[in-house]
Amino acid sequence: MGLVIRKIMLDIWKKNARLDAARKAKQSPPAGVASVRDLAYVDDGNRMHLLDVFYPENAQGLLPTIFDVHGGGWVYGDKELNEYFCMSLASMGFAVVDINYRLIPAVDLKAQVCDIFAALHWLGRNGQNYRCDPEKVFLTGDSAGGHLSSLVTAINTNPKALALYGLEQLPFEIRGICINHGVPDLHNAKLAGKAVLREYERFWFGKNPKSNPIYYKSSVTELADPVTYPPALVLTSKADNLYRNSVQLIDFFDAGGYRYESYIPDKKAAGGKLLGHVFNVLYPNWAEGVAANRAMTDFFKKQLQGE
Repeated sequence: MGLVIRKIMLDIWKKNARLDAARKAKQSPPAGVASVRDLAYVDDGNRMHLLDVFYPENAQGLLPTIFDVHGGGWVYGDKELNEYFCMSLASMGFAVVDINYRLIPAVDLKAQVCDIFAALHWLGRNGQNYRCDPEKVFLTGDSAGGHLSSLVTAINTNPKALALYGLEQLPFEIRGICINHGVPDLHNAKLAGKAVLREYERFWFGKNPKSNPIYYKSSVTELADPVTYPPALVLTSKADNLYRNSVQLIDFFDAGGYRYESYIPDKKAAGGKLLGHVFNVLYPNWAEGVAANRAMTDFFKKQLQGE
C-alpha cells in the first residue's frame, strides 16, 4: 500500500509541476527588477544548491532582504517556481533571495533544513555583494516552504535543536517571518488523509520515522520560543484547501503569546476566481496578489521602524 500511495503522491506533484509551468508561461515578470542568477551557496556542482538574487534596478546601497523558500509539497519545485513572486517583492523595495534546495525523496527533512541554513550562511558571508543587508533579513515560505522557513527560524535560536541538526547559528538575527499558507505541525498536518501523512513521515524521517532523533523536533510548534521567535505574519485565504493548517498555527501563536499578525482576504478575487492555495505566489500580478504581497512587505518594513 505504501508504494501505491507514494506513486500517487508523486504523480500528483508531477501534474502540479506541469500546471505551474503552463501558468507561468502566460505571465510576465515585473519591470524594473535586476537579477543575479545561479549563484552557488554550496560549491558542489549540484543545481539544487543554487540561488538567485533580485533587487530594484535603481537601488542604491544595501536593502532590507527577504529570503524565500518555495513550496511544492517537499517533493518538487525549484527557485524558478517562485521567480515572479520574488521579483514582485523586490519591486516593493527589497533585495530578495530565491533558493533551490534538495527535494524529498532524494533526501530527508534534515537535509532540506541543512540546505536552507547553508543558503542563509551564504547570505551572511556574501549578501552585501548583491544589495542584501545581512542586518535586515526576513524569511518567508509558502506551503511546504512555510513549514521549512518557520522551522529554520525556530531552530536558529534553540541551541539544543542546532546541535540535534548539526547546525551553526546564523551570524545575523532573523527580523521577522511571513508564513504563507504554511504547515506548522508535521504530525498533525491537515493533508489528504492519514495514509498520505504516514507516507510523508517516511519521506521526512526514513523507514522507521519515530526512531529518527528529529521526529519530535521537526515543526515550529515543537521548537519555537515566544521570547526569541521573531514577529510573524500568517498569510492565508479561507479558500485555501490547506486553510486548517493556518488556523492551527494561529491557535498556536495565540496560546503561546507570540508576536504575530494575520492577513486573510476574502475567498474570491475579481471575476469570481477563488483565492486558493498560495494565490499570491502563483498570481503576484492579480490585484489581490499585489495586496497580499504588499501586506507582507509592509509588515517587514514595520519591524524596521524606530531604527
